[in-house]
Amino acid sequence: MRTMVAIVLLLLATLPVSAKQAGEAPSPGSAEFLAAWQAFARPGKDSTATSLDARQQARMAAIPHMEAAVEADSADADKHAALAYIYLSAGKYEPGKQAANRAIDRDRSQPLYYLLRGQAEAALASLNPETASDRIEPALRAFDDAAHLDPSNSLPLLQAASVALDAGRVDLAEPRVKRALERPGFTFYRLPVPDGLDTDQTTCLHMWQYVQLWQWAELVARCQNVERTWLKLGERKLEEGDFEGAEACFREALEVARRTGGAEPNVFIAVNFGMDMLEDAYVRLLRLAEKQGNQEAQRWRGELGVVQIGRQELHGALQRYVDKIDEDPPASIDELLSFEAECVRRALLGVGLAPAETGDPEQGEAEAGEKSAPKEP
Repeated sequence: MRTMVAIVLLLLATLPVSAKQAGEAPSPGSAEFLAAWQAFARPGKDSTATSLDARQQARMAAIPHMEAAVEADSADADKHAALAYIYLSAGKYEPGKQAANRAIDRDRSQPLYYLLRGQAEAALASLNPETASDRIEPALRAFDDAAHLDPSNSLPLLQAASVALDAGRVDLAEPRVKRALERPGFTFYRLPVPDGLDTDQTTCLHMWQYVQLWQWAELVARCQNVERTWLKLGERKLEEGDFEGAEACFREALEVARRTGGAEPNVFIAVNFGMDMLEDAYVRLLRLAEKQGNQEAQRWRGELGVVQIGRQELHGALQRYVDKIDEDPPASIDELLSFEAECVRRALLGVGLAPAETGDPEQGEAEAGEKSAPKEP
């Protein structure tokens, strides 16, 4: 059931706010910029173009349009960032890194650009698993730079931790997870997708969904990777008889789940993943409490039951969301985001998908300092 629900929710994720507001004069290369995203998002418009091959063809078709847009307006950092994302989606990691670097050269204040650089560096390091552990420092540095710019957001640090774990470097992941859990929030970054991908409003919404979905899905999956690794570390400590160490790991995994599921904006994809992660953490905490024979077991059984109720509420919220978009498509992305948040909020609050304790983002964040652009390596 969880797998089926995840698939449905993945097809119905939320939309980004357009980087360019309606009514502004077209910038140089804006027609090619629009054409690039239209090509990229074709699978979101055409149900016959959703195979892996069709999606890759759409990504490749978008590249020359976005390259032309960048050539026409090389000062626009968003165009370089968009090109970086499209390159990365198509598996062109070195060009993606270079495009992200050019975006940063033009605007060093945007965490998204450093996040894209980190994703590119991580992908390049993963091409050779035997040396990945020695090649992830540039990726971690890029994610840390994003975290420096956004000191209340746990997202960049959890991305860095996941990359470190994939390379077998728990020593590099652990301090980043701890720092992430000192931060009160988890905020998605939105890609610079323009308005007007199609003349039909409902189709427009589906195309926006398709574009933003895959980036956010990857980010959430990396957070789930961190949580699952922490659960495994806890299970190992439990086998060794280290109950205190196991509980610490399980509770940290639980906090990762809470932040991920409570992501801003409140969207189905994050809440669904968050519920899966909560359930996994509660099962381990229940098992630990039963081994210890303490009263916490009753608490964790109750929390598991609450998650099941939350899933039912989420199913109903999803149906309301689908009906609304099909019958009366929102007139703007802001309206859609607001309606989606309204749909999921009851389920989100019901299962506690928020940090248990909200800390001061300035405490324990010496590396953040003032919110200024990070220095280049």
